[in-house]
Amino acid sequence: MLDHLQEILNSTVVTPYTATVRLAISFFLGAIIGVERQFRRRDAGMRTFTLICMGSAAAMLISIWIPQCYPNFLNGDPGRIAAQVLTGIGFLGAGAIIQSHGSVHGLTTAACIWVMAVIGLAVGAGMFLAAGIATAFTLFVLVSLERLERKMYLDGVNKVLTINCSTSTPDLKGIREILENNNIFIVSLSYEHNYDKNTSIITYKVNVKSKSSYSILFAEIRKLGYISQIRLLA
Repeated sequence: MLDHLQEILNSTVVTPYTATVRLAISFFLGAIIGVERQFRRRDAGMRTFTLICMGSAAAMLISIWIPQCYPNFLNGDPGRIAAQVLTGIGFLGAGAIIQSHGSVHGLTTAACIWVMAVIGLAVGAGMFLAAGIATAFTLFVLVSLERLERKMYLDGVNKVLTINCSTSTPDLKGIREILENNNIFIVSLSYEHNYDKNTSIITYKVNVKSKSSYSILFAEIRKLGYISQIRLLA
Protein backbone atom coordinates (compact mmCIF):
# COMPACT_ATOMS: atom_id res chain seq x y z
CA MET A 1 0.00 0.00 0.00
CA LEU A 2 2.77 2.45 0.96
CA ASP A 3 4.78 1.47 -2.10
CA HIS A 4 1.77 2.15 -4.31
CA LEU A 5 1.23 5.55 -2.67
CA GLN A 6 4.92 6.39 -3.09
CA GLU A 7 4.67 5.46 -6.77
CA ILE A 8 1.67 7.76 -7.20
CA LEU A 9 3.45 10.64 -5.45
CA ASN A 10 6.56 10.25 -7.62
CA SER A 11 4.67 9.82 -10.88
CA THR A 12 5.04 12.56 -13.48
CA VAL A 13 2.06 11.26 -15.45
CA VAL A 14 -1.38 12.60 -14.63
CA THR A 15 -3.76 9.74 -13.92
CA PRO A 16 -7.03 9.63 -11.95
CA TYR A 17 -5.02 8.43 -8.96
CA THR A 18 -2.29 11.09 -9.11
CA ALA A 19 -4.89 13.79 -9.71
CA THR A 20 -6.92 12.64 -6.69
CA VAL A 21 -3.88 12.56 -4.42
CA ARG A 22 -2.66 15.99 -5.52
CA LEU A 23 -6.09 17.54 -5.11
CA ALA A 24 -6.34 15.99 -1.64
CA ILE A 25 -2.95 17.44 -0.68
CA SER A 26 -3.94 20.87 -2.01
CA PHE A 27 -7.17 20.62 0.00
CA PHE A 28 -5.18 19.89 3.16
CA LEU A 29 -2.62 22.67 2.66
CA GLY A 30 -5.30 25.22 1.77
CA ALA A 31 -7.33 24.27 4.84
CA ILE A 32 -4.31 24.80 7.13
CA ILE A 33 -3.93 28.46 6.15
CA GLY A 34 -7.71 28.88 5.90
CA VAL A 35 -8.19 27.79 9.51
CA GLU A 36 -5.74 30.46 10.67
CA ARG A 37 -7.57 33.15 8.70
CA GLN A 38 -10.95 31.85 9.91
CA PHE A 39 -9.72 31.93 13.50
CA ARG A 40 -8.93 35.64 13.09
CA ARG A 41 -12.42 36.28 11.71
CA ARG A 42 -11.22 37.35 8.27
CA ASP A 43 -13.68 37.54 5.38
CA ALA A 44 -11.59 35.05 3.40
CA GLY A 45 -11.55 31.94 5.57
CA MET A 46 -11.15 28.18 5.35
CA ARG A 47 -13.52 27.65 2.42
CA THR A 48 -11.94 30.42 0.36
CA PHE A 49 -8.34 29.30 0.84
CA THR A 50 -9.18 25.64 0.33
CA LEU A 51 -10.92 26.38 -2.96
CA ILE A 52 -8.09 28.64 -4.14
CA CYS A 53 -5.46 25.98 -3.47
CA MET A 54 -7.50 23.18 -5.02
CA GLY A 55 -8.42 25.28 -8.06
CA SER A 56 -4.80 26.21 -8.68
CA ALA A 57 -3.74 22.57 -8.37
CA ALA A 58 -6.47 21.54 -10.81
CA ALA A 59 -5.33 24.19 -13.30
CA MET A 60 -1.78 22.85 -13.16
CA LEU A 61 -3.02 19.27 -13.57
CA ILE A 62 -4.93 20.28 -16.70
CA SER A 63 -1.84 22.05 -18.06
CA ILE A 64 0.14 18.82 -17.66
CA TRP A 65 -2.64 16.52 -18.83
CA ILE A 66 -3.37 18.23 -22.18
CA PRO A 67 0.06 17.73 -23.82
CA GLN A 68 0.24 14.27 -22.22
CA CYS A 69 -2.96 13.10 -23.92
CA TYR A 70 -2.59 15.20 -27.06
CA PRO A 71 1.11 15.05 -28.02
CA ASN A 72 0.40 16.65 -31.41
CA PHE A 73 -1.33 19.63 -29.83
CA LEU A 74 0.10 22.55 -31.83
CA ASN A 75 -2.58 25.22 -31.76
CA GLY A 76 -1.95 26.64 -28.32
CA ASP A 77 0.09 26.61 -25.16
CA PRO A 78 -1.58 24.60 -22.38
CA GLY A 79 0.93 26.07 -19.92
CA ARG A 80 -1.03 29.30 -20.08
CA ILE A 81 -3.82 27.68 -18.08
CA ALA A 82 -1.60 27.51 -15.01
CA ALA A 83 0.10 30.83 -15.78
CA GLN A 84 -3.19 32.70 -15.89
CA VAL A 85 -4.05 31.54 -12.37
CA LEU A 86 -1.73 34.16 -10.89
CA THR A 87 -3.28 36.85 -13.08
CA GLY A 88 -6.83 35.85 -12.24
CA ILE A 89 -6.13 35.50 -8.53
CA GLY A 90 -5.35 39.23 -8.48
CA PHE A 91 -9.10 39.95 -8.67
CA LEU A 92 -9.71 38.01 -5.47
CA GLY A 93 -6.78 39.76 -3.82
CA ALA A 94 -8.09 43.16 -4.82
CA GLY A 95 -11.50 42.25 -3.42
CA ALA A 96 -9.92 41.43 -0.06
CA ILE A 97 -8.35 44.89 0.26
CA ILE A 98 -10.48 47.58 1.88
CA GLN A 99 -9.64 51.28 1.78
CA SER A 100 -11.35 53.53 4.29
CA HIS A 101 -10.49 57.09 5.34
CA GLY A 102 -6.88 56.72 4.29
CA SER A 103 -6.39 53.34 6.01
CA VAL A 104 -5.86 50.17 4.03
CA HIS A 105 -6.96 46.80 5.40
CA GLY A 106 -6.71 43.28 4.02
CA LEU A 107 -3.23 43.39 2.48
CA THR A 108 -2.13 40.34 4.47
CA THR A 109 -5.18 38.36 3.37
CA ALA A 110 -4.61 39.41 -0.25
CA ALA A 111 -0.98 38.27 -0.02
CA CYS A 112 -2.12 34.95 1.48
CA ILE A 113 -4.52 34.43 -1.42
CA TRP A 114 -1.68 34.91 -3.91
CA VAL A 115 0.67 32.61 -1.97
CA MET A 116 -1.96 29.88 -1.72
CA ALA A 117 -2.45 30.00 -5.48
CA VAL A 118 1.30 29.45 -5.95
CA ILE A 119 1.25 26.59 -3.42
CA GLY A 120 -1.65 25.00 -5.29
CA LEU A 121 0.28 25.21 -8.57
CA ALA A 122 3.27 23.59 -6.88
CA VAL A 123 1.12 20.71 -5.62
CA GLY A 124 -0.41 20.25 -9.06
CA ALA A 125 3.10 20.02 -10.52
CA GLY A 126 4.07 17.36 -7.97
CA MET A 127 6.38 19.64 -5.94
CA PHE A 128 5.02 18.41 -2.62
CA LEU A 129 8.06 19.23 -0.50
CA ALA A 130 8.27 22.80 -1.80
CA ALA A 131 4.51 23.25 -1.28
CA GLY A 132 4.72 21.91 2.27
CA ILE A 133 7.66 24.16 3.16
CA ALA A 134 5.91 27.20 1.66
CA THR A 135 2.78 26.41 3.69
CA ALA A 136 4.82 26.06 6.89
CA PHE A 137 6.61 29.36 6.30
CA THR A 138 3.31 31.08 5.48
CA LEU A 139 1.79 29.85 8.73
CA PHE A 140 4.90 30.99 10.60
CA VAL A 141 4.63 34.47 9.11
CA LEU A 142 0.95 34.76 9.99
CA VAL A 143 1.27 33.48 13.56
CA SER A 144 4.75 34.22 14.87
CA LEU A 145 5.72 37.38 13.01
CA GLU A 146 2.50 39.06 14.11
CA ARG A 147 3.82 39.03 17.68
CA LEU A 148 7.02 40.70 16.49
CA GLU A 149 4.96 43.30 14.64
CA ARG A 150 3.06 44.12 17.82
CA LYS A 151 6.31 44.68 19.68
CA MET A 152 7.53 46.96 16.90
CA TYR A 153 4.30 48.94 17.29
CA LEU A 154 5.50 50.02 20.74
CA ASP A 155 3.49 47.17 22.29
CA GLY A 156 0.44 49.45 22.45
CA VAL A 157 -3.08 49.68 21.11
CA ASN A 158 -4.42 51.14 17.89
CA LYS A 159 -6.72 54.16 18.13
CA VAL A 160 -8.14 56.79 15.80
CA LEU A 161 -7.12 60.38 16.54
CA THR A 162 -9.34 63.02 14.90
CA ILE A 163 -8.32 66.69 14.98
CA ASN A 164 -10.76 69.39 13.80
CA CYS A 165 -9.04 72.60 12.70
CA SER A 166 -10.44 76.09 12.11
CA THR A 167 -8.13 76.51 9.13
CA SER A 168 -7.89 74.72 5.81
CA THR A 169 -4.07 74.75 5.94
CA PRO A 170 -3.01 73.22 9.28
CA ASP A 171 0.63 72.52 10.10
CA LEU A 172 0.73 68.78 9.46
CA LYS A 173 4.46 68.61 10.08
CA GLY A 174 4.07 70.34 13.45
CA ILE A 175 1.30 67.96 14.52
CA ARG A 176 3.40 64.98 13.47
CA GLU A 177 6.32 66.23 15.57
CA ILE A 178 4.04 66.59 18.61
CA LEU A 179 2.79 63.03 18.19
CA GLU A 180 6.28 61.62 17.75
CA ASN A 181 7.59 63.55 20.76
CA ASN A 182 4.84 61.88 22.83
CA ASN A 183 5.92 58.41 21.63
CA ILE A 184 2.84 57.97 19.46
CA PHE A 185 3.38 55.86 16.35
CA ILE A 186 1.46 57.03 13.26
CA VAL A 187 0.09 54.09 11.26
CA SER A 188 -1.82 56.06 8.61
CA LEU A 189 -3.18 59.53 7.87
CA SER A 190 -6.18 60.97 6.08
CA TYR A 191 -6.86 64.66 5.52
CA GLU A 192 -10.05 66.54 4.61
CA HIS A 193 -10.32 70.28 4.01
CA ASN A 194 -13.18 72.65 3.32
CA TYR A 195 -11.97 75.83 1.66
CA ASP A 196 -15.42 77.43 1.68
CA LYS A 197 -15.68 77.20 5.47
CA ASN A 198 -11.90 77.41 5.96
CA THR A 199 -11.87 74.23 8.08
CA SER A 200 -10.13 70.87 7.92
CA ILE A 201 -10.23 67.46 9.61
CA ILE A 202 -7.11 65.38 10.17
CA THR A 203 -7.59 61.71 11.00
CA TYR A 204 -4.68 59.63 12.24
CA LYS A 205 -4.63 55.92 12.93
CA VAL A 206 -2.09 55.76 15.77
CA ASN A 207 -0.55 53.22 18.09
CA VAL A 208 -0.30 54.37 21.69
CA LYS A 209 0.65 52.91 25.05
CA SER A 210 -2.43 51.44 26.70
CA LYS A 211 -1.75 53.38 29.95
CA SER A 212 -0.74 56.68 28.38
CA SER A 213 -2.05 60.00 29.65
CA TYR A 214 -3.48 62.13 26.86
CA SER A 215 -3.96 65.44 28.70
CA ILE A 216 -0.41 66.61 27.93
CA LEU A 217 -0.75 65.53 24.29
CA PHE A 218 -4.05 67.40 23.85
CA ALA A 219 -2.62 70.51 25.54
CA GLU A 220 0.38 70.58 23.18
CA ILE A 221 -1.84 70.18 20.12
CA ARG A 222 -4.17 72.98 21.31
CA LYS A 223 -1.18 75.34 21.54
CA LEU A 224 -1.19 75.44 17.74
CA GLY A 225 -4.08 77.89 18.10
CA TYR A 226 -6.49 76.70 15.44
CA ILE A 227 -7.68 73.43 17.01
CA SER A 228 -11.43 73.32 17.61
CA GLN A 229 -11.88 69.68 18.65
CA ILE A 230 -9.76 66.59 19.42
CA ARG A 231 -11.11 63.04 19.60
CA LEU A 232 -9.26 59.81 20.40
CA LEU A 233 -11.35 56.68 19.89
CA ALA A 234 -10.54 52.96 20.03
